[in-house]
Amino acid sequence: MTYFKNHFWCICFLVFSVSANAHLMVAERGTLNFDETGVYTVISLSASNFLAADTDKDRHLSFTEFKQAKETIFKQVLAGIYMQQGEQIQYLEGLMLSPQASHHGNGREIDQIIVMGKFINVDHTKNLSFHNVFYGDNALSSVEITAKYKRLGLKKAFVLTSKKQGERVF
Repeated sequence: MTYFKNHFWCICFLVFSVSANAHLMVAERGTLNFDETGVYTVISLSASNFLAADTDKDRHLSFTEFKQAKETIFKQVLAGIYMQQGEQIQYLEGLMLSPQASHHGNGREIDQIIVMGKFINVDHTKNLSFHNVFYGDNALSSVEITAKYKRLGLKKAFVLTSKKQGERVF
């Protein structure tokens, strides 16, 4: 287990260096994996959250548009996915974004963006909550989150929506 923790970012790099035709994560789902150092996070978000980057206004995000707006999307994700403990807000560190092409389209359109990173030095015992502001262009959209602290045997699943953007973890 220690090997994986120490080499997490190297493994991520290798995974994303290889061109794949499969999603790394089910659409609109996420995981929060706790350990003693923080929380590893992987979340799949609809590309419709970032249609401001759709420069040709065709209501689809292409890989070219994603590349052109990557810095803006990066900043939006950093501000919109966070953990809160009392008044303290903790943002993702080591953020990585991985656009995923639709299996049903022409392979040039992005339907999901996988968000990966880590929240450092958070305490799961002190009213820790997870927040996400991204729900796409569908008013009924939701994101299902599964939080796990394997060593302690803790697990919690919850659903976030545009009306309920945060939930206490454990």
